[in-house]
Amino acid sequence: MDKQRNLDQLFRLAKQDQAVQSFEQTKERFISAVNSPSVNKTKTTRVFTKKWIIMLATVSTISLSVFLLWNKGESKTPNQNSVNKPVKEVVLQNSSVKAEQIQPETKSQQNSIHKSTSSLVAIQELFTELPFIPENTGMAEPEENNQNRRMLPPKGMDELPYQFPRLTEEEIAITKKKKRSMLKALAKHDKSAYVYIPSGTFDYNGKQVSVQAFYMGIGEVTNFEYRTFLFDLIIQGRKDEFMKAKPDQSAWSKEFKNGGNTYQEHYFSHKAYNDFPIVNVSREGAELYCKWLSEEVRKYVGDEKQVQYNDVRLPLRVEWVKAASNEGKQLPYPWNGQYRRNSDGMYQANFTHDLIKDQVDTTGFSKIKYDNSDLTAPSRSFWPNALGLYNMSGNVAEMVYEGIDKTEPGTAGGSWRSSGEEIQIYAPDPNTGIIDARPTIGFRVVSTYLTVHKK
Repeated sequence: MDKQRNLDQLFRLAKQDQAVQSFEQTKERFISAVNSPSVNKTKTTRVFTKKWIIMLATVSTISLSVFLLWNKGESKTPNQNSVNKPVKEVVLQNSSVKAEQIQPETKSQQNSIHKSTSSLVAIQELFTELPFIPENTGMAEPEENNQNRRMLPPKGMDELPYQFPRLTEEEIAITKKKKRSMLKALAKHDKSAYVYIPSGTFDYNGKQVSVQAFYMGIGEVTNFEYRTFLFDLIIQGRKDEFMKAKPDQSAWSKEFKNGGNTYQEHYFSHKAYNDFPIVNVSREGAELYCKWLSEEVRKYVGDEKQVQYNDVRLPLRVEWVKAASNEGKQLPYPWNGQYRRNSDGMYQANFTHDLIKDQVDTTGFSKIKYDNSDLTAPSRSFWPNALGLYNMSGNVAEMVYEGIDKTEPGTAGGSWRSSGEEIQIYAPDPNTGIIDARPTIGFRVVSTYLTVHKK
């Protein structure tokens, strides 16, 4: 009541005061302006129009997205769904935002995030991953190497260019150090790396054959040695040769019927396999390795001495047999005797062991043992033959030339996937004419001995 009396008193005073316009006139204009239908109508129309524009744009966008994704989903085959499954894992691994960092506060936010994530995965499933060789160098792989994995566009679009590895300073230093040690061993024909096979005539499968003296690698070429070769090509900018020589890691999955993912990712690149034989390289890749080693050792020794070195190459079959059999003295295997076990009962090579039936025991039952080799062994493993060469039988089938013209491809010695008969020195070659990459095929190098006449 007091407030009302105060207001009434103020109104009376205002009426008594002289003004240009009366209080009643001002009051009527103010009220008419507020209640004006044109003002309210304008504001209401603007707000209403803006809401409809936003709503229509949102509905159109959602409808278009659903239509496109629905058509893409119908065009997929069941096989594509299984192929694209690993891509989700790659997307999540490469994402810079971790799942546990996303904490929606309301159900509406959760639904929104769920819909966005589903759409993202659906779009990303249209792409397939482009793998890189090793993916892991085994030599302190740099962070940049993660960029070597790229996404391919959908079918019908041009493929992205191949991403070559980016070597860190540490990797370059390790490559150069390993390369020097390889060249030094070859230049000196170090006995810890090369075995001298003297010239002479021997019985080659019923024929007397003469073979010139040569040096042979004490073991099969290793992952570390071959990786040094590839990295040196990168350092020198010889990318065309790199592309021809790099291993085909997908061959592991072909060998194990899609079950060789671990070997595919780690066998060539992880340092744990440094001393294991290189596999999955083509005949062309092996020949490029020999060419590279020949060129680099001549640079290493200098112009005056380079004439003293013959080319490094793959061996002729007759040379391989001479070295494996100790000039025909050890047959059918590179060790004494015809048994695959030594006197201690241990296998003398890496191969798929046979079903062995021992004598019947006192109970009347046969003692049966089955033993399988599931992977290669280090290049210098088991026991060397009389000349000091490791794994001339088993482990990996070694590339050879069938004829002296060095054009007919073949392999010798059998592999870790071969039977006991298949690793014999004169066993039939199952890889005649094979030049592509296989998990069972590797190689070792030789160079013809060159007599130097000193003045």
